[in-house]
Amino acid sequence: MQKASYSISDFSPHLFWDVDSNKLDLHINKQLIVERVIQRGSLSDFKIILSYYGKQEAGELLKQVPWLNDKDMNFVHVFFDIPFTEMKCYAKKQSTRYC
Repeated sequence: MQKASYSISDFSPHLFWDVDSNKLDLHINKQLIVERVIQRGSLSDFKIILSYYGKQEAGELLKQVPWLNDKDMNFVHVFFDIPFTEMKCYAKKQSTRYC
């Protein structure tokens, strides 16, 4: 299956305020891109990651995200059908005594 043609400029500019977006690559920096879209992206940003990476690959990337707030973690759990126990952010939160 061929991936849709997108570039970093298609995403909301506020997602990458702290990095040089001209140096971001959709393949090399996919973990960062998917993480930022889940945490701060718009619906159109979310549709781009689903179109470009696919639901399965995006879900696999999200399992490795070290931190998500409760709302985002629950969204990922429900939408991508990922058990909490497979999510790094959930395991990390459970091991932290005070949140």
